[in-house]
Amino acid sequence: MRKTLTIVLCLLSFLQIQAQNRYYVANNNGTYQAIAVEDTHQMEFDAEQRLIAIKLVDGAVSQFATDKVDSISFVKPASGTALTYTEDFSVAFDDKDKNVYSEITETIITDELIDESGDFIENYSVSKVMDINFTHTGVTISPDIISGVNYTIVDGTHLMISSSSSKMAYRVQGNCSNGSLKIYSEKKFQLALNGLTLTNPKGPAINIQTGKTVYVTLATDKKNTLCDGEVYDEAPYMDGEPEDQKGTFFSEGQLIFSGTGTLNVKSYGGHGICSDDYIRVRSGNINILSAAKDGFNTNEQFRVGRMAASAPKITINADADGIDCGKGNVLIEAGDITVNSVDDGIVTSYDSLTDTTIDPSITIRGGFIKVNTTGEKGMAIKSNANYTQMGGIVQGKTLGNGSKVVNSEKDFAFTGGKLTALVYGTVSSDSSSTAGVKCGGNCTITDGTIGVNCSGEGAKAINADGNVVIDNGCVTLLSTGDNYKDGAEDKKSRAVSSLSYTQNGGTVLMRSYDKAIVTTGAISLKGGILNAFSASDYALGVAAAQTGGWMLTKNGKE
Repeated sequence: MRKTLTIVLCLLSFLQIQAQNRYYVANNNGTYQAIAVEDTHQMEFDAEQRLIAIKLVDGAVSQFATDKVDSISFVKPASGTALTYTEDFSVAFDDKDKNVYSEITETIITDELIDESGDFIENYSVSKVMDINFTHTGVTISPDIISGVNYTIVDGTHLMISSSSSKMAYRVQGNCSNGSLKIYSEKKFQLALNGLTLTNPKGPAINIQTGKTVYVTLATDKKNTLCDGEVYDEAPYMDGEPEDQKGTFFSEGQLIFSGTGTLNVKSYGGHGICSDDYIRVRSGNINILSAAKDGFNTNEQFRVGRMAASAPKITINADADGIDCGKGNVLIEAGDITVNSVDDGIVTSYDSLTDTTIDPSITIRGGFIKVNTTGEKGMAIKSNANYTQMGGIVQGKTLGNGSKVVNSEKDFAFTGGKLTALVYGTVSSDSSSTAGVKCGGNCTITDGTIGVNCSGEGAKAINADGNVVIDNGCVTLLSTGDNYKDGAEDKKSRAVSSLSYTQNGGTVLMRSYDKAIVTTGAISLKGGILNAFSASDYALGVAAAQTGGWMLTKNGKE
């Protein structure tokens, strides 16, 4: 038999309810839902069809269906957490983020049996120092004789050093508009930049031709500026192959940056700073003022941490990628990093399956990272394996069609910190949709804060080929642009598109033009709070199985 319960609010009841701002709907499985009531005039509960209809003061009617309603009351139940019913939520960059991000301070490893101990200049002792001073007309060297060190000066200002000496340090300063420094060394060494302005119109300003570690020290209160030219001279041949010269500051081996001074780099013909091994930034102020190619380009790894006394600050402006790691991973534990790029902001670009020992993953453990990209299909952060964020703050903005803020070929795992993604643009020329988070595997959120705002047509806030699982945290997903329709192309704007959606806890707020959640499997709410709103369709692509938590959906399609 059909029963209809109608509650018409009298003045006394309305004043009492208005103070609480919501009705509480108790479900028969111990879960609860809440409904805002400040403008509510009448509520009807159809016990047979499980339909709740809310009639507002202005006569408008909003309704939603549930199969678990047990009762409706004006008083919050003893158990459960109140859900604040609101559609007034937004996502934007917070300027205060730059003052509150977490960092991980390095532990200096002294055990020589551990490979990483070689990254710390604290473990390196210098016994010989060569002072090098560049001028527009020449180079002076002091002392000019050091055992095991030979040098040649070409055209007055181009210095080439060949060394077999250990425990060496080269301290470089001066100002030269047509010069360069090239070092061949059989041993690791320290390169101390002590106020150097050096431009090489025909190639790299600094070219390190050794596979050994180079400790680049930026002297306190000193500013250094390096610049290359648009066209490089042909490189000399070594063992039948041309010598590498890939950017303004190039090294065959590892580059380890420390110190508290400043390094400014301009690149007109190559990358800004490039290593055929790996790059680690421990401290210092590094500014890639402009780069014709990548800002940083490294082969095996790009890592940013912090020394106990200070963390690095890195600014990159690149016409290609901001940071490109070719056959390794990116690990960021600290620092203040700003990237402005045309292509990808931070990318691990190894995409072959031939070498399974290479892990092109990206891990964020701390620091503040802000990335802006403008090109079509430009990714703020692109991992050709997994993306993992355990802390720190990431702000990403993309403007190009088909762009994504975080794009991981495999899993996306978010365990802490904050991610804010602003996505503009629409579908790309090859039919790729924009997205805040795109992953080829599973998307797992266990804590922290994620906010995504997609305003272009056919966008997805989270687009996962695998399952979406939310255990905790605060997640806001907006995909408010219209659906994209162009001939046979039909892309829907959705908050979540995945294999399945499971929520065990946390607070999730969604608003989309099309359905908020679309899965090929199940939608399951086991705990936490879920608000899902659609502007033009049903909020959920399939009926949700609710065994816990709070859920409120609002359909744009009656």
